[in-house]
Amino acid sequence: MHAIRIRKKLDSETFSLAELKPLIGKTVEIIVWPEPADELAAVGERWDAAIQAAQELEDYDFDAWRQQREYDRLHAPDYLP
Repeated sequence: MHAIRIRKKLDSETFSLAELKPLIGKTVEIIVWPEPADELAAVGERWDAAIQAAQELEDYDFDAWRQQREYDRLHAPDYLP
């Protein structure tokens, strides 16, 4: 059993999908699910803002971050996951 995923903008109640031709005469389940275009755009905008902020970053002490991480690794209690 193979699933076929088709993305198509619906222009009317009646449409033709050539991809379904091999399934003619078979019992199938058709599920129509709208894509959340607005939510996806918002996620993309957040990534764009994060990338821009990283590019504008100045005077960040990367060595201090590495030193703190190493200190935490060496001095962390054994019971921490």
